[in-house]
Amino acid sequence: MNKPSYPLQALIYAGLSLLPLSAFAQTAAVNGEEKPIALSVHFLVTLGIMAVIVIAVLLYLRHLQKTFLETCTQEKQLALFFQSPAGLPEGTIRGVIAMLIVTASMLFLALPNNQFPDVLGGILGTIIGFYFGARGQNKDSESGVLQQAKEATSQRDEAISQQQQSKTDSMLKTLGTGIDMARAVAGLLPKEVGGKYVDLANKVEKGVTVAKGLMDGGKIEDALSAVTDTQNTLDQDGPLTDIVGSAVKTFGATLGTFMPPAALIAALVAGTVKLTGIYYQKWKARILHMPFSPAAGLTLEPVDDNTGFMLLRQSPLFNVAFQAQMDNPKFLKDAVNDFIGNANSAELFEKYAESGGFKTIEQFEEGLDEFHRAAADRELKSLILARDPAMFGQTGGYESVLQAVDKLHQNPEALRDLDSLIVVTEKLQAEDKPVAGMIKQILEGKAS
Repeated sequence: MNKPSYPLQALIYAGLSLLPLSAFAQTAAVNGEEKPIALSVHFLVTLGIMAVIVIAVLLYLRHLQKTFLETCTQEKQLALFFQSPAGLPEGTIRGVIAMLIVTASMLFLALPNNQFPDVLGGILGTIIGFYFGARGQNKDSESGVLQQAKEATSQRDEAISQQQQSKTDSMLKTLGTGIDMARAVAGLLPKEVGGKYVDLANKVEKGVTVAKGLMDGGKIEDALSAVTDTQNTLDQDGPLTDIVGSAVKTFGATLGTFMPPAALIAALVAGTVKLTGIYYQKWKARILHMPFSPAAGLTLEPVDDNTGFMLLRQSPLFNVAFQAQMDNPKFLKDAVNDFIGNANSAELFEKYAESGGFKTIEQFEEGLDEFHRAAADRELKSLILARDPAMFGQTGGYESVLQAVDKLHQNPEALRDLDSLIVVTEKLQAEDKPVAGMIKQILEGKAS
């Protein structure tokens, strides 16, 4: 046989606990006289029903209190909950008291021989009259509280709507920038690669149109949801996300433990964004290993003999080729002036091929490019230290950044991503787009 459940046991114990009371309370004052109360099954059943009703009311009040708290929390009206008696809706306590009094009175009415005390009848009439009278008097007060709650809820809903509208407007502007960027990047890349970014721009533009239509219709929450979905699409499939993501992979595979790829990307973007004019052109030529030539307007600053000697030492090919001439001051001075002056490489090859032991012009030009990059590093490092000493602080300094860049040139895939990163950053910077912040956000997202 199954045991009774806990609630059923509680009811049984409550009913049994009333039996001793019935045994001792065998007399009652009726109209001032002590009269016996006939104990009967009917009386005990009525008493048990009374106990069940009291317990049921208490359980209901507990459930009502919990529901009222959840509702006030959802509506952000906790002050209303704490101001209410026992954490229950206004009037609940009065209603429960009145109901219990009526129920108790029914118990006495159920007694045999019409043994209902007159005093209790007077109390019952007074309480019921007071209850309904208080209800009438407090009707305006309760209505005022409800009105305040409605006004507070309305103000909250309006504030939320304004906040959602402001956020939606801001995201729409960001999406507009993303559309322009996708189309700009698509124009910089081959058609078979850039075509997907054109499709992405069209897709995002449709999402923007839908969101604006919802806003015009007053459906701010739906508009925010639509624009959020569109933003997620742009973040996942956008050109800048693709380029940075690919660079993180190829840079990491190439550099290993030499430098974190995210740190190098941030440094490259910082240099591209902060350097301007001829110095940016030299920076771009340096990191992409482009030739320094007068035709491109890339002239290097003259150097003294000591500096020229150091530049030759820093150029691996020239350092080996002209090792026998390193003690000849006149040769070194003439050679450095010729190399810095960006004279025609064919003429320079004819002049220095024999003394340097160069067999082909390609070999000589490779050494000349190394020398030019060393000279450009000297200029750029001095400029960066003067303008923004902390620009490459997180990567170990200018030399570490350029050593990492030179390593990337040994990997065709990393070199491709390096070129794409610089070209896209340059394009977005020219259009006054917050490219540094955008790339930083992408890198933080990948790190998390």
